[in-house]
Amino acid sequence: MEITVKRIILKRFRSFPADHVDLDNPTFLVGKNGPGKSNFADVFSFLSDAMSSPLQAVFDKRGGISSVRNRTSGRSYPPNLGIGVDLGSLNDSIASGRFAFEIRALPNYGFEVFREQCHVKTQKGITHWYDRTRKFTTNAEGLKPSLDPASLCLPVVGGDERFAPILRTLSAFKVYSIEPGKLREMQDPDSGVSLRSDGSNAASVLQELIRNHKEAVAQIYSILEAIVPNTKKVISKKHGNKLSLEFTQSWDDKNMLKFEAFNMSDGTLRALGVLTAVYQKPGLSDIPKALSG
Repeated sequence: MEITVKRIILKRFRSFPADHVDLDNPTFLVGKNGPGKSNFADVFSFLSDAMSSPLQAVFDKRGGISSVRNRTSGRSYPPNLGIGVDLGSLNDSIASGRFAFEIRALPNYGFEVFREQCHVKTQKGITHWYDRTRKFTTNAEGLKPSLDPASLCLPVVGGDERFAPILRTLSAFKVYSIEPGKLREMQDPDSGVSLRSDGSNAASVLQELIRNHKEAVAQIYSILEAIVPNTKKVISKKHGNKLSLEFTQSWDDKNMLKFEAFNMSDGTLRALGVLTAVYQKPGLSDIPKALSG
């Protein structure tokens, strides 16, 4: 299966002075506390947030631009920070894509978009692009956006069908940090279409999968049993207007035990949350995901 995100390029983003990471399907980041795993996961959150919110709000959510940019420089404010994303096939029409930007820090915690690029190549070999440095240039006929120096261009032009696949892909990036305590609690039911970042609606998502995507559920059960031997299935159980998770363990046809989520270990609940994130619909092949914690 061709992966959606092929490479992430970082420049002065959080703890990364300059780096790039080539991704596979799946990619695992493993390391001791403090080397930057969570900072790397935040790249996906940052890009997703930046597609739907003003850049100022994206920075403020993270404590301001001074908290996001790398501070290895001795100057009063460091050089540009930037993120680049190389994308593979996005759908039957788009063969590859690239989006990148640099943000220049200004005095008094200000900033401006110094440069921004977006390239889209179709399966037929046609390339659409724009480049924003001193001025906006593009080969996409009829594209003349009105731009704010402190705002990215892609959220503005992403309504154009030529660049919409890039916007949709970046907007759909998701980051999860599963909290076992949230899976132990009684949960309010919802549509089950999208797992919350902490896993607090896992019962609803699992219920939706059981109803409509039995093959995905079978995969979840198979992998979970490999992690937690003899765990045969997990279902959503209704308690009035709340939902909980019920685990079934079985050693043979005659010996079967059922456990509520509050009886299960942190590791088991975290594993279930991760599997639910991966196999929710749309699934891992449709939306890039990062898992942390």
